[in-house]
Amino acid sequence: MSASDNVSERTLNGEGRSSIDTVDLYTVLGVDREATPNELKRAYRRLALQHHPDRNPRAAGRSGEFVRIQYAYDVLSDERKRRIYNRYGELGVQMAGRVGGELLDPLVSNMLSIVAFSTAIVALLLIMFFALLSRRVDRASSWPYSVIFMPLWTIDVVILAALVWSHLKPSVLQDNEDSESVQFEEEEACVESVSDAPQADNMPATDATPLLGARNNQSAPQPPLQQPHYRRRQQRLRTARKHVEACASKLATAAPMLYLLLLVAFQLSLVLQLDEYVDWSIIRIAAPWLGIETIHFVLLTLQLTAGLVRINEHAAGNRSRSTSKMVVLAADTFWWLLIRVSLALLIVGKLSGMLATWSWVLVFVPAYLPAVRWAIALSLLRRQLRAIGSDGEMEQNENAIVMICVIAFSIVMTFMYSFVALLIWKLSQPLAIRLALVLVPVFIALSLACCCCSCLGLCLRYGLDATVENEMAGQPDRPANAAVVPAEYRIASPCI
Repeated sequence: MSASDNVSERTLNGEGRSSIDTVDLYTVLGVDREATPNELKRAYRRLALQHHPDRNPRAAGRSGEFVRIQYAYDVLSDERKRRIYNRYGELGVQMAGRVGGELLDPLVSNMLSIVAFSTAIVALLLIMFFALLSRRVDRASSWPYSVIFMPLWTIDVVILAALVWSHLKPSVLQDNEDSESVQFEEEEACVESVSDAPQADNMPATDATPLLGARNNQSAPQPPLQQPHYRRRQQRLRTARKHVEACASKLATAAPMLYLLLLVAFQLSLVLQLDEYVDWSIIRIAAPWLGIETIHFVLLTLQLTAGLVRINEHAAGNRSRSTSKMVVLAADTFWWLLIRVSLALLIVGKLSGMLATWSWVLVFVPAYLPAVRWAIALSLLRRQLRAIGSDGEMEQNENAIVMICVIAFSIVMTFMYSFVALLIWKLSQPLAIRLALVLVPVFIALSLACCCCSCLGLCLRYGLDATVENEMAGQPDRPANAAVVPAEYRIASPCI
């Protein structure tokens, strides 16, 4: 007797609801849990020939058997659904269709848990570094800076391991991005085929009104999108954009490793200067950091160029609107880079003596601008939500979103600018306050990050199993391993 013969038939009760036996999907197909995709396909074809009502007249009264076979193959032939089924069972596959169901994929949950635990470890190492640094600056310890920077060396090793792991192991997020890019390119190809249709050039435009057509046999002017010179221009812009995007993609792939190497060089030069092994100028010490910003500037410039070409490519004669979009895109691309570079240059100028007459309050002026920018963004968000004019439950949800953003903004700004104020005080009057007190906001923020990331990693690692178990516990009439066929695979009850 084959494995499929052991599967009980699905029956329909008087109320039209389906009830099936608790059968493993691998048992339905009669394959091993380690079966390859080809083995699954062969088993499905064999069972489909046996139980399909059109192929086997004797199976006409047992259509539920074929429904189970079809559903089992659809789940097990999908890699993502198969991973979820192997870990959580049939209920996990059903829960994967809900909001946030992507987390049930073992690859995604494991990857996110690793990222969360790694972030917690990095936060803990940063706490150790700032604690050692404060003791050294406050002269409570005489350790060399090469020892104090050991937590940073460890973080560099962790980042290097993460970069190597990301290059060796395929990323689920990257696969999703690739599929989205392929879909976008296919849509663009469809648009090109429609716009490049032969009848747009060869067939004359006809007038649907006979009287007007009789009086004026001249063909109507072609729309801008169908004119030959416009299509040639679009093709040139599309080719240039793809070339720029390819260059940006290559640089973005190599940029993380370049950032890490330059960061290590900056740390080494700083340690050598602080331990008095060398006597370098502040500009020479900061050169690796400026190299990082230069690479980032080139990358952002390539991305901005591709974005500007895309806007110009889709601008159908509306120059004023496309110009405003270009200005907004350029501002959004470079605003954070300009703030960082200007702040770094002002600090270097102050430490090198070129800006000796400036106070530290003026030097940190670029650090005040993010608060203004984010406050304006929050006000614009609130105005846009009010302009929508939602009412009832939707309006309450929008107000809750705005309130959460305001609370998060207030907390971040409190930690950020309390640290900036204490740091300015320390730099202006070095003996007035200890560095340990200056770093109190940093310690609090890093401690919260370490705690939250640790809890998140544990939830992603073990909490999802408990979620599925609780969902099962909420259905007492159904066994834990029950395989419920979704509605799209069910056979409706015959009308009597």
